[in-house]
Amino acid sequence: MQDPKSIADHQRPKPSTTTSPRKRFWQQRARCFLFAFKGIVYAFKNEHNMWLHSAAAVLAILLGIFLHIGGWQWCIILICIAMVLALEIINTAIEHLADSLHPGWDPQIGLVKDLAAAAVLVAAVISLIIGCWIFGPALIAML
Repeated sequence: MQDPKSIADHQRPKPSTTTSPRKRFWQQRARCFLFAFKGIVYAFKNEHNMWLHSAAAVLAILLGIFLHIGGWQWCIILICIAMVLALEIINTAIEHLADSLHPGWDPQIGLVKDLAAAAVLVAAVISLIIGCWIFGPALIAML
């Protein structure tokens, strides 16, 4: 069996010694963003709930535009959207990690996965309540 360090060294090229430290710094930052972007793309391609949360986010943004909400309301809406999407990605990461560590059914792994899903649910429900609080008065006034 190969040493994990040698595998990691093989998969990630070493920085060139001919480039300046500043250039290496920016190259490393770019690689970090690339890895993060790959995670986002994976979540959208493979997680059905990301699509559902994204549809709700688009609806909230369209409602905000249509109802001409104020700056502080936009901040709250965008924080809610970011919170739900980020928690969904964290939930996905926890599920994949748990499944790879223990492929069979285990009550403790099941509990961990349930707790991660509960965090997303709490954020989504609170975001829905906040959305009703922000959009509700304007929508009722239109009736």
